[in-house]
Amino acid sequence: MTLADAACQWNLVRRDSLMSRRTSLYIGIALALVILGRLLSTWTPAATPPGVSLSPSSSSHSNDSAAGSSPVAPPPATLRRPSPSVAVLGVLTDRPRADLDALVRRDRMAALVAPAYCGDEASCAAVRTVLDDPDATTLQVIDASDWNLGRVDVDAGAASLSPADRASLSKRARVVVVRVATATSPRQLAVRTAFAAAAAISMACDGLVHDPLLARVETSRAFAAHAVTEPLEASAFRRDRVELLYEPKEEGVVRVLTAGLSRWGAPDVEAARVPMAARERLAEIVLAVARALADGAERGPVTLSREDIGRARGWAYPADAGLPPLAPVTIELASVRPEAGDPNDFIARIEPPESDGPMGYLDLAERFFGPLLLSPPEPDPTHEHRAEAQRKLARSLVRWGSSRAHGDKLLVQIPFAIPGDAGVESMWVEVTRYDARTVTGTLLNEPLGATDVTRGETITRPREQVEDVRTAAP
Repeated sequence: MTLADAACQWNLVRRDSLMSRRTSLYIGIALALVILGRLLSTWTPAATPPGVSLSPSSSSHSNDSAAGSSPVAPPPATLRRPSPSVAVLGVLTDRPRADLDALVRRDRMAALVAPAYCGDEASCAAVRTVLDDPDATTLQVIDASDWNLGRVDVDAGAASLSPADRASLSKRARVVVVRVATATSPRQLAVRTAFAAAAAISMACDGLVHDPLLARVETSRAFAAHAVTEPLEASAFRRDRVELLYEPKEEGVVRVLTAGLSRWGAPDVEAARVPMAARERLAEIVLAVARALADGAERGPVTLSREDIGRARGWAYPADAGLPPLAPVTIELASVRPEAGDPNDFIARIEPPESDGPMGYLDLAERFFGPLLLSPPEPDPTHEHRAEAQRKLARSLVRWGSSRAHGDKLLVQIPFAIPGDAGVESMWVEVTRYDARTVTGTLLNEPLGATDVTRGETITRPREQVEDVRTAAP
């Protein structure tokens, strides 16, 4: 082999070697690209660093119209509420157990529940269906000793009872317990059925109806007035079917709270820290919110007009009431924990827009009713009640003068001024003596805002100031 041939062969070997290494390099790069592509196709970012967006709007070439917009706020949370709707009432009676067992038989109850207690035919049919369902309605006769009357305030909770009825409380040995539990619905069948059944049973056995949730004891006729006779699709909420509670929190500040909404499967409503000057007006707003929740509102906010408040309290505001023009007001609500002794494990709190303190609630009330400190609301809805009290007072004083020796008591309701021209607070006084112009007695209530007087203090007032009159048995 010549030197030239050797050189040529060397060049060929060298070229083949270079091509082999280059090919291997290309194949390696290709494989790396394939592996990287598969990794990228299955990778999901675990977290995004603050300030970095992975959305298309972060690109400078994006035409997304939402780029730079504010985040969408989450929907308001559903208010916590009881489930199911439950209503429990007790009919106190002295009838024999055998008669009562026969009275509450389901086949007889359908005939007892008349339209006066349940309304039109469609409403009564729905009530009778619930009564006939043993999973929904329980009717039970028990001994009175097994029924807890609780702390019934004779002067307030049993106001409709005559002295004879009050004296009979201890003699009524049996209680017919009405318990209704239904799924919560706009038809509000639990409260409809329980009220209808208790009214019918009490009328049939001359019973007294104890409402443990509202701490009331009423005659059969007085309780029957609360029966729900509105059509099925109409609201069953009405002012006399719930109670408003006022709980002192600090000097000049009260908590306003409803009682009774668990029967509608709804939370009760509170205004947490209300100044005394706004107490009555805030109570009306609380009632309107309560009606909205009883009628099915499940979350806040709720929007109320003054007409809504009028429907909730039971009468419209007169056109000449001097109230300012008003657009509907939006009220925020939040679920909060109940306080000790509350009537419901579920509470919805009204949250004023400015603050949750007394001034925030005052501002909210003034949005509906104008300045309250300058013109406090009249505590009585009408003057007719006071006029009737004046007519009743003279007769009651005469009767009390002859019956007081037997222990009968006479109570009169009198307004007391709240310091600072912040309105009035009406409280009960037990009469100890009277003359042609005045009544004198002992203050029974613990003042909430009228701090110039104290419970147990002797009060003398002109007779024309008396707003209401009640009698009480020993």
